[in-house]
Amino acid sequence: MTSLSFEAVVFDLDGTLADTALDVQQALAAALADEGLPPVELGAVRFMIGHGPAVLVQRALQRLAIDESVELVERLTAGFHAAYLGRRNAGSRLYDGVEEALADLRAAGIRTGICSNKPQDLCENLVADLGIADSIDVIQGSQVGLPKKPDPAPLLRVAGQLGATPDTTLYIGDSATDVATARAAGVPVVLVSYGYSARAATQLGADDVFDRISDIFKPGPVRRSA
Repeated sequence: MTSLSFEAVVFDLDGTLADTALDVQQALAAALADEGLPPVELGAVRFMIGHGPAVLVQRALQRLAIDESVELVERLTAGFHAAYLGRRNAGSRLYDGVEEALADLRAAGIRTGICSNKPQDLCENLVADLGIADSIDVIQGSQVGLPKKPDPAPLLRVAGQLGATPDTTLYIGDSATDVATARAAGVPVVLVSYGYSARAATQLGADDVFDRISDIFKPGPVRRSA
C-alpha cells in the first residue's frame, strides 16, 4: 500500500502542519503576566504543547515552581485562550512541504482532516489564517464532551466524517501522543521528525518517520512496524 492509496489523511496541527510555538509562548506569557508571574522561555514551551491549554498552563506552573491551584489554572487557561485569540496567529507558519503535500492529496482525490487537542475555535482560526482552509475537509479540535488524544474518539470521529475506515485512514503527527492515539484507533501512523517531541520521532513507535511532510506522499510504501 502506498501513502496515496489511503482514502483519508488526518493531520495533527501544532508541530506537524504548523510551527505555532511563538504564538503559544506569547499568549501564555500574557496570561502569566496578568497574574504577576514571569514568562516561560520559548524553548521550554515548545515541549509543553500538545495536550491542550490546561495542561500547558500546568506545565508552565511546574516549570516556574508555582503551586497549581485549581483556581489559578482556570484563570490562566482562560487568559491564555483570550490572548491567543487576540494574536490571530501572527507568529505561526506552515512547515516546509505542507502546501505541496496538501496539493498532492487534493490532486489524488484524497480527503483530509485535522485532529488536534487545540480548542476548536483556535484550530479553525489557525487553518484560516495560514491559508489552508480550502485544503482541509474536516477540522476536529478539542470540544466539551469529546475526549482528548490519546483517546481514539476524536481521530475515529474525523475518519468517519471523511467517509473512511480506520484501516483506510493515515494519521500524521509529531509526538508519542499521536502514535498512541492512532494505535488505539487502529489507524496507521507516521511522524514528522521536526515537531514538539522531546524524544526523537524515530523512538516513538510510528510506522515511519519523515523529515519533510511532502515526502510522505511520494511514490513508495508506508512501512509498518512489526
